[in-house]
Amino acid sequence: MSEEIEEEAPADVSEEESETELTLEERQDALKRARWNVFLYLGIAALLFAFALYPFLSTSMKIEEESNGLSEQEITVWGLPVDGEDFTDIPVEIKISVKSLPPTAKYIEVLMIENSKGCPTDGSIEKMTTTLREGEAEYPNNYEKIENPIESKIYEIEMNVDPGIYCLRIVVFDDGDFSGINVDAEVNLYPTQLPLAIFGVLSLLMSGFAFIGAQKHGKYVKSLIEPKSEPSLENAVLAQTSAERIAAGPSGPPTGPTGPPSGPTGPPPAAGPTGPPPAAGPTGPPSQPDATSEPALETTQVPEESAAEPATTGDVYEDQGSGWYFRKFPDGTYDQQVYVIKDGFYVPYEDPNA
Repeated sequence: MSEEIEEEAPADVSEEESETELTLEERQDALKRARWNVFLYLGIAALLFAFALYPFLSTSMKIEEESNGLSEQEITVWGLPVDGEDFTDIPVEIKISVKSLPPTAKYIEVLMIENSKGCPTDGSIEKMTTTLREGEAEYPNNYEKIENPIESKIYEIEMNVDPGIYCLRIVVFDDGDFSGINVDAEVNLYPTQLPLAIFGVLSLLMSGFAFIGAQKHGKYVKSLIEPKSEPSLENAVLAQTSAERIAAGPSGPPTGPTGPPSGPTGPPPAAGPTGPPPAAGPTGPPSQPDATSEPALETTQVPEESAAEPATTGDVYEDQGSGWYFRKFPDGTYDQQVYVIKDGFYVPYEDPNA
């Protein structure tokens, strides 16, 4: 029974592998889905980042001489309930447009006071205002001061606060009767900036994973649709031959003479010259020159050693004695042929009895 179970196991594994293998049509469908996912996640990320830059809450305020240069408004800030100054703080942008101011105006104050009651009239706001002016207030209360404001100019102020209920106060300090004060303020809150930015980054990551999957499916589909051209028979034979030579490799370092070859200790068995061949001389006394003939030019025989020149430029012939010479190449190796001098030249020795 155990042997039957062991024999059936490989069959089950092969069936599972065949089931997981995708066909060409399934690969093409997966490629299309992966590509659509790339564009889908990119579009979602673009929308999320666009909404993150758009203010979720906006309000406006107006400071006039009728209000004695003071304007306040209750603002509720939504966001993650994390206390303290950190990355979860909600950005608040305040744009102050100075249209007209009296010559006696000195500065403009912007105070954002946290108060669960908003902007009450019990005097608690005035106490916190004094604390902010003295620089003793703690976070998340904020205070900004614009010294010597100029007409027809826009001042931008940025603050970061925790979620909660605040009283926003804008005060124009004037020594006179506040006549001619005309200042507008626009307040923008971005409570959804951080969550939307986080989801936008996640969408970009999902788009990256979808792109990697599309690349994998694309390569597989391309390999099936456009198979590589097979090499010709000649190229296949050459490649196989080169592979066999590389696999075989050299059997060892090349063998060669490590020095001058050992020359013969004596003449070869066959009768050969026992010395340099004698120069051809006259066989008898020279004939008397004819009186009518022109005098013969005097000739001098060139010594055999000076007439002997190497057969190849750069080669050296070393004398081994008894008329035998060995030829040495420029690279230091020796020719295995024995040379003799014949007619003033080095020629290979030939056995006359051969």
